[in-house]
Amino acid sequence: FLRPRRFGKSLWLSVLENYYDLARADRFEQLFGDLKIGRNPTPKRNSYFVLRLNFSEVDPNGDTDAITASLHRHINSCVRGFNRYYHHHLPQPIERDTADSFVSLRDLIDVVAATGHKLYLIIDEYDNFANEVMASQM
Repeated sequence: FLRPRRFGKSLWLSVLENYYDLARADRFEQLFGDLKIGRNPTPKRNSYFVLRLNFSEVDPNGDTDAITASLHRHINSCVRGFNRYYHHHLPQPIERDTADSFVSLRDLIDVVAATGHKLYLIIDEYDNFANEVMASQM
């Protein structure tokens, strides 16, 4: 979604997260029951593992290596949280590579694939650190 800051994008992503998260199926009625979408749910409600990244948590300060390291730390932190949150739904723990979070993501995807479910990836503030870096260079 390309909308201006403070336009409710994060709130909307939270709605999507709650709607599609398979671990929140027992709360669907409480969260959505009185709403039109609750009375007429789609077949895919509560059917995904949801990984949410928030790029506002990536430190935009420093050189490229520092920013890259911050991105890897954030992704690995989210993978760790995902592993904890869904541990009852996963056939095995997700292996994390502290040096390369993309390896961690690959393992997360492989573990999720073994469940027969799909992964719903939500990236909040996707442009935040890029905008911060560009603004600091002006």
